[in-house]
Amino acid sequence: MATLLQLLASVLVSNVWFTCSAQVNIRAEPGQNIVLPCRVANSGPIKVVDWTRDNLGSYRVLLYRSSQFVSDQQHPSFKGRVDLQDRQMKDGNVSLVLRDAAAEDSGTYKCQVVQSGAKNMNSNPNCIINLDVARESRIFKGTGRKAGPSGPVIGLTLLLLLLFKD
Repeated sequence: MATLLQLLASVLVSNVWFTCSAQVNIRAEPGQNIVLPCRVANSGPIKVVDWTRDNLGSYRVLLYRSSQFVSDQQHPSFKGRVDLQDRQMKDGNVSLVLRDAAAEDSGTYKCQVVQSGAKNMNSNPNCIINLDVARESRIFKGTGRKAGPSGPVIGLTLLLLLLFKD
């Protein structure tokens, strides 16, 4: 039931458009494609979109500047895995799509946007997303059942059978 509620919350979050005024928390399972939602006021064409994550140093998750994506500043772990949900950024949609999420993707993501008319980037992020990707799921695919600690149980059973044989 909890997984169903998390999935529903993820779907709702990814389809709701808003300008972040507070931090958003998203929980995901490994392997999911996740949308980190961010929308800015439609007050002019977007010149820069800078998605970062704490602990990446000077690397970026995604950087869009001067009408093109800048890959030489992108952290290697995100190459080929991230994109803007709407590359045309209609209606201020600068949401980030992260494909094939892994536990290592957990962290605080920040999006900063510069629109035409602005001289430079504001030091305050437009959106802050706390992403928590669970460690490897212990659910058997297709069955919906959780894996139990079968290794130790089987080993103990075999040991007992050997000890009490005959």
